[in-house]
Amino acid sequence: MIGIYEGSVKQIIETKTFDPQIKWIEPKTLRKYAADPFVIEKKNGKIKVLLEEFILKENYGKISLLTFDKDLKPINSKILLDTKSHLSYPFIFQEDGKYFVFPEAAQSEKLSCYQYDPIKEELFFKKDIINLPLLDSTIIKHNQKYWLFGTTGSNNSEYQLHLFFADNLLGPYFPHSSNPVKTGINGIRSAGNFIKINEDIYWPTQNCKIKYGDSITFNKINRLTESEFKGEPVFTISIDRLNNHERVASIHTINEFQNLIVLDAQRWSFSPYRQLCKFYKDNFKKS
Repeated sequence: MIGIYEGSVKQIIETKTFDPQIKWIEPKTLRKYAADPFVIEKKNGKIKVLLEEFILKENYGKISLLTFDKDLKPINSKILLDTKSHLSYPFIFQEDGKYFVFPEAAQSEKLSCYQYDPIKEELFFKKDIINLPLLDSTIIKHNQKYWLFGTTGSNNSEYQLHLFFADNLLGPYFPHSSNPVKTGINGIRSAGNFIKINEDIYWPTQNCKIKYGDSITFNKINRLTESEFKGEPVFTISIDRLNNHERVASIHTINEFQNLIVLDAQRWSFSPYRQLCKFYKDNFKKS
């Protein structure tokens, strides 16, 4: 489910503390879930968030626009992108007053860019960026170049971090000479946008040592050039289930926009419907 609260990721990094009062958006049904939130607009008393919407019976994700009022109450939801193939992690890059969105589409084995129209509340296709099954691609502009961080692998194996660079946001992108620059299950797969503090760059990543999406590790990027990459983990944040987060088991993505933080979490629940779906899938669907 999605959580939202007023706060600063910069403050989390500087103090190395994470004990927020999060407003959790309870799902109306366990047959659908939301994940990977990115705030795209905060204007006229409304907050608009792009996220993954996954309906269990369809078994793939779509990109949805969720609108909140000034009291952080969801008031409207709208599907923006449905390719009939799994979509998630709608990373947003703002440039020259325009919003470019790079949804994860690893199932289709390519990364594409869409532009968001804030008047029509629509996404329209711009171009394909890279023909690789990259997970949770995230971009930062550094030293006059655009750096794309993307991961390959699966939840059942170690991830591999691949870097690409370009002179323009829409490419062409060229692979880093040391790809994959890093391998493992912690500090490899993106968990949100980069954070700049003075001259330092921090990168939130998924910590999957215990299980997929268990917590978030912040890394400091020490060296980023066409031939070198050096980064180190700084600290990890997790949910304290004993403090206002009943049944919330783990966090997976965190992003900030104009002093507003959005994140997602897994919550413990019991759903007979989901258990029946899993039983059917495991025992009958393959045959």
